[in-house]
Amino acid sequence: MKLKERLRSIKKWFATKIFNFKSWGKTLKSLNEPLKDIIKNKHRFVVLDTNTYQEKFSFELTGINIFVTLGISTIVLIILTIMLIAFTPLREFIPGYTNSEMVEQTYRNSVVIDSLERQLDRQEWMIQTMQDVMSGKVMPNADEIQKKVDSLSALGVTAIEYRRSKADSLLREEVEQIEGTTKKQKK
Repeated sequence: MKLKERLRSIKKWFATKIFNFKSWGKTLKSLNEPLKDIIKNKHRFVVLDTNTYQEKFSFELTGINIFVTLGISTIVLIILTIMLIAFTPLREFIPGYTNSEMVEQTYRNSVVIDSLERQLDRQEWMIQTMQDVMSGKVMPNADEIQKKVDSLSALGVTAIEYRRSKADSLLREEVEQIEGTTKKQKK
């Protein structure tokens, strides 16, 4: 029973001390009165000449007019800023924004680099093959050639470009005969 009585006393204390809505209402009304005066009452805005104190121009304002004018001018300023950035070259100065021309140029450069790498691989293989032929190394068998052709086809080189033909074999035999005769003559 003591616990129930204690809870009731705490509840009464909270109700009287913290949640006294009547005093809150009075406080809010006292805070709203100056705001209501600013919004509802008309105010006159006058611009005077300091030397002659002659009125240059004047107009009447209410608080609502000021809030509406400030709100509309803020929205118009935001829209103009967005349009200025979106439709002019100023957007290129925003960090992280990529220029479409730069993206296209990067793509073109990557394509050119790929084709140059393929061409360089072809030329290196051809030079190595020519060096092997000129030095008299034994030509690889068909399996080794097929492996090389397969690896080159991955690079975009066709197999037709590097196959042995009868003309190649005849030329090789002719070169070997000439080399053999020159070696005999030197001895």
